[in-house]
This record gives sequence, C-alpha cells and structure tokens, in this order.
Amino acid sequence: MTFAVGKYSQAICDRCGYQYDYLDLQKEWNGLLVCPECYEPKHPQLDPPYHAPDSEALKNARPDGVQTTVAFAGAPGDSAFESSGMQPAQQIRRLVSQLSLGEVTVSTASTTTYTVTVGSKSGGGNAFYIDSVERPVLTLNEGETYIFNLSDNTVDSHPFFLSTTSDGSHSGGSVYTTGVTFKINGSSVSQSAYASGYSSATTRALEITVASGAPTLYYYCSVHSGMGNQINTP
Repeated sequence: MTFAVGKYSQAICDRCGYQYDYLDLQKEWNGLLVCPECYEPKHPQLDPPYHAPDSEALKNARPDGVQTTVAFAGAPGDSAFESSGMQPAQQIRRLVSQLSLGEVTVSTASTTTYTVTVGSKSGGGNAFYIDSVERPVLTLNEGETYIFNLSDNTVDSHPFFLSTTSDGSHSGGSVYTTGVTFKINGSSVSQSAYASGYSSATTRALEITVASGAPTLYYYCSVHSGMGNQINTP
C-alpha cells in the first residue's frame, strides 16, 4: 500500500476536521496533525522542573556500640523504694539522674527543702516532724543538696543535728559535718555558733550536700533523745 505525499495531497486536520493540503499540516507534541490555525505549541506547565527525590533515612541511625541503660536501686512497688520517704518528684529525679545514654549522662542536680517542726510522739514525748510526717525515714541522694528549715517556733529548744550514730550524742555518737552548712538568721556559721544561737535565732537551717560514699545518717535533737530517725544515702 502506498500513501500520497506530494504537494497536491490532501489531509484532514485532527482538531477542526477541515481539509488542508497535506504539506500544510503540522505535527503537535501529542502526535496530532493539525492545520496552522489549530496548531498549539506545548505549554511550559506540561514540562514541570525536575525535583530530586527526598533523602531517605539511614537504615541504622544509631552507631553500633551505643547502649541505653537505666539502673536504679528500686522501683514503684518495691518496698525499699516505697519506704524511702521520697516524694514522687524526687523519685523521678532519682531515676533520671541515673539514666545513661552511651557516653552522655543525664544528671539533674537539685535542692530539696524539708520543713521541720516538733510535735507529740506516738507513745509519749516529742518528735521531729518532717513535712508534717512524724519521724520519717529519709532518703538523701549522693550529690544532691537538702535544706532542713528549722525556723518554726516549735523547734526553738530542740537543736537539730546529724550523726552517723542512731540518736547521735545520746548513744555516744558525734555530730556529722561532711558537706553540712549551719545557718543562723540567713548566714553560715560555725557549729558552736549554731548551737549557742539556736534557740534565740529568728531563722535557722541545716543544709547538706550529700558526699559520695556518705554513710547512713541519723537526725536527732542534741537535748532530747528519741526524736529523730534514720537517713539513707544511696
């Protein structure tokens, strides 16, 4: 089969349907043969610019050898943990401070203030109340700072001290001073000045930053026995 290709050949425009000389028809980008009146060049929007594909995430984003570990002495539900006397926020800080991410250690150094008062003891006599709790066993974490606010007037005649011996001087123990700061009326003072000005001071406090490897401590009244209790130092 042959096709007419000469200058006298006729053809139909694929768009308007009129007959034209074959040689007058033009081929568009879409393959249509159209007359000069119907011819339309390809619009630039039909050729969008090239966009490189988005980068893909790494298959193993964490380098080999990096481990995430959490180590702590107890957990909610553990009797040792629950009996520590720690508030929920303190428990969280304790866990976070022991969180280790590879070579990065997350630590939350904090200062906790306890309000100390004196009231009747179960079974008779007086007792120290820590944040309104009678003679609680406390937990003071190594590296953290704790302030015992002793300004309440019920504590006037009950000098508050720490010792490594249960009931302190009443059991032959001595005052514990490692990391301890005594404060009278807002100023740091010596142990003797603290003891002598204790009852007459308007404000007083005992502050301790728990040393690494600190022993088990006890809080006590240097005048009256049986008012304090144990302090754990994990």
